Amino acid sequence: MVVVSCSEKDPLPLSNASFEWLTIAPERYQEVKFENLSSNAKTYEWDFGDGSAISTEIAPIHTYEESGDFIVSLKAYTDDDQVSTETKVLDIGERYLTGMYITNISPNDAEGNPWDDDGTGPDVLMQFGPVNFESEEEFEGFFIESLLPEDYNTAFGISTLDFLSENYKLTNEDFFILLEEVDTVLINQIDSAIYTPMIELQFNPVIVDGEAITEVKREDGTGDLTIPFIVVDEYHFFLEFEIR
Repeated sequence: MVVVSCSEKDPLPLSNASFEWLTIAPERYQEVKFENLSSNAKTYEWDFGDGSAISTEIAPIHTYEESGDFIVSLKAYTDDDQVSTETKVLDIGERYLTGMYITNISPNDAEGNPWDDDGTGPDVLMQFGPVNFESEEEFEGFFIESLLPEDYNTAFGISTLDFLSENYKLTNEDFFILLEEVDTVLINQIDSAIYTPMIELQFNPVIVDGEAITEVKREDGTGDLTIPFIVVDEYHFFLEFEIR
């Protein structure tokens, strides 16, 4: 008969550190959820690679304040301090505007009257940009001439190639969208423009309520477009963007 005894010095099974992140196309200011897939481990140390404090949570959530490649390391310890490590590179992107469009323009003003008495519909000026802009170059406007009633429920919009820089970054701050109805009137025998506000709203384009996240386009063009949406009364605003 063979008797096998274990002493306190016998090592425990080796740990196997393993992890993934559950957040699709993570970006600045977004919570990144990590999944711990380790085995035979009792305690953990997470290094997120951005100079922040080590986390000892089993499955932490971490927010990156900068974009770029970060080396994420997980150490998995057994009860007798044997350790294994897994390291991965996490790409944290930034959000760039690629397009914007609007549907469901209200046919009437706040008093219930048509925007234009002649039935041609409003001439719409749209402006978009950061609330705390420092120069007029930070936002632009564009006209949709003679928007007809049948066009009220038809999407119209812009490409950033025509409207803004193709590298227009959506930062974690408040932006505004302003729609104005533009009428041309004769004042002192000179054509002058009168601007009547239609609707204005402020929002954070990085943290958007109601955002529908599937997959997103990255710089190489892979994935589906993510569109955060803002619905206000009869106006529906859509932003299109890439995570780069």
